[in-house]
Amino acid sequence: MAKTKKAKKGTKKEPEKKQATKVQKPKEFLGAAKVIRWQAPDYYTFEKSPYWSFGVGALAIVFSLILIYTQNYFPVIIIILAVIVTFQIAHEKPKGEEFAIDEGGILARNEYIPYLELKSFWVARHGTRIILYLEPVHRLRTPIVIPLGKQNVTDLRGFLLRFLPEQFEKGEMLSDKLIRIFRL
Repeated sequence: MAKTKKAKKGTKKEPEKKQATKVQKPKEFLGAAKVIRWQAPDYYTFEKSPYWSFGVGALAIVFSLILIYTQNYFPVIIIILAVIVTFQIAHEKPKGEEFAIDEGGILARNEYIPYLELKSFWVARHGTRIILYLEPVHRLRTPIVIPLGKQNVTDLRGFLLRFLPEQFEKGEMLSDKLIRIFRL
């Protein structure tokens, strides 16, 4: 009977030791790899004047009146819904996100993307706004957009060149240009 009690006591202590080592391994791993971290807004926003809101509303009313005159009522509903969504998105404030790049991949918006899933990168500037674009290997996926905030572009570019080629001919994406033009 004494042997069985000792065996039970021994089994109770072993899981505690395993749990303690599992918690310590990720901390040791993060300390060993070089990591570049920064915080930036999830996306860049533009200040909108009252004229912007008036312009969007007036444009929606004009299109709606033309559609009502031609007796196309269904598109009017779509325009109204589009205006409501546009106003909600346009006046929403971005959240601060933490981004990180290490020797294995990139952490963006709580998703870790290994370099094996990426084809190349490029950096686009417009004024004080600097954006890192990552092109995925899969053609059906859109490029990953990461705002750099106040991160040093030279250090980041030098680090990424060790793992991915840079594309110099690409610039700001069309969707980002439209967002900037319409100040969304």
